[in-house]
Amino acid sequence: MGRRKELAKNTAILTIGRVCTQCINFLLLPFYTAMLSTGAYGTFDLMLTYSMLLLPLVGWQLHQGLFRFMLDDRQNTARHTVLFSTLLFFSVIQCGAYLAVFALIQAVVHVEHAYFLLVYVILQVFNAMLMQFVRGLGKSVVYTIASFIAATATALFNVLALTCFHGGLTGLLVSTLLAQSLTLLYLLAASGCRNYLSLRCIQPAIFKQVGAYSIPLVPNNLAWWVVNASDRTIVSYFLGAAANGVYSIANKFSNVFVNFYNILNLSWAETVSLHYTDADRDEFLTETMNAMFQLFAAGCFGMAACMPFFFPVFIDAKYHDAYPQILILLYAMLFRVLVGLYSCVYVAQKNAKKIAETSISAAVINIVVDLLLIRKIHIFAASISTLAAFLILFLVRYRDVNRTVHMKLKRSVVVGCLLMGGCLLYTYYCGNRRIQAGALVLTIGYAIGANWEMLRMGARFVRSKLHTK
Repeated sequence: MGRRKELAKNTAILTIGRVCTQCINFLLLPFYTAMLSTGAYGTFDLMLTYSMLLLPLVGWQLHQGLFRFMLDDRQNTARHTVLFSTLLFFSVIQCGAYLAVFALIQAVVHVEHAYFLLVYVILQVFNAMLMQFVRGLGKSVVYTIASFIAATATALFNVLALTCFHGGLTGLLVSTLLAQSLTLLYLLAASGCRNYLSLRCIQPAIFKQVGAYSIPLVPNNLAWWVVNASDRTIVSYFLGAAANGVYSIANKFSNVFVNFYNILNLSWAETVSLHYTDADRDEFLTETMNAMFQLFAAGCFGMAACMPFFFPVFIDAKYHDAYPQILILLYAMLFRVLVGLYSCVYVAQKNAKKIAETSISAAVINIVVDLLLIRKIHIFAASISTLAAFLILFLVRYRDVNRTVHMKLKRSVVVGCLLMGGCLLYTYYCGNRRIQAGALVLTIGYAIGANWEMLRMGARFVRSKLHTK
């Protein structure tokens, strides 16, 4: 029970900041879709997408290695100093090399808005390093505030750039850089990293040790980029930037859903790593994983059931072609949740190679399906290829993980999800508001029934706190 309380506490802290930021982003969707053409929004989305491609190539995922190795010695300040000083030093060197290579390429090939790709990636390298550093120290509140600042400042500066300064695409890019700079300043001030910096503690052997774990994650992250971004690239190439703008809006809703999982995943990865050697490991992982999956399945189906009523109100009519894609992408992200729940076992085992191998296979599937279908079913090819990639990746990791750890989905959970998902597959596209309203009521009933025990536990916890006061 202590492990679940620990998981719930960490998740609750991280959720507070993310809920606020997601609400802000949701409320701003009507603004973005009204102020920007589909082409301008599609170009902005591509700039962010390509930045995410460059990030693992420049940073070598050292921030992930920093967090994982800090977990092994959470109370050892001297060890943390060696890890942080070493990895930050080599990150500075890598960013310097990136700057030099970028300048050479830019001198030969002119890339529009190249400054954004340069500055944003470097800011992200150091933000990611400090974010994982505070996580490794157990400072979840600092992590949450930094996430909140990043999202809130980005939204605020974007609004100012578009309304007060009429900056258009350039204004969006510059305001996004300012928001990331503000986040970095906060992390430098709040993390206490100055106390963990020492040139004398820089050890190449530590860089080599952490790099052996982190560098195999680079192809893994590139594979994730391919899964997430190849769709946008292929859509833009074959169908144009305007089509990519429509597809980007469709992804906003599924991204909101998966971002809530990413909050829990931060705590889940930490919990699995800390308790991987417990005697009752298999029982704990199985019960907790099934409970979490049911919770997110209910969230996925709830978003899908609300979408027929929500989408026409919040999204400008010129983006109406995004609606048919949303359900497919939501189901794809539900499989991504399953992938993440099982991937944490690889993290606990420090088996980065297996993470990379399975992710690369999913990336190949995504590209092949997308290219085969893009001329026949247009934007649907991007959504379906994403769903296929995550479905197959889940099946591969499910089978592989259960060779060493007993962590199976319960039959009742699978059957319930299949029935509810199949029902929504019809009601979502039928266009009948009465049937869709009935599906919403049914989804609420499913959510309550599937998560009844969790709801009871939450109610008992609230009552105990009220009685204590």
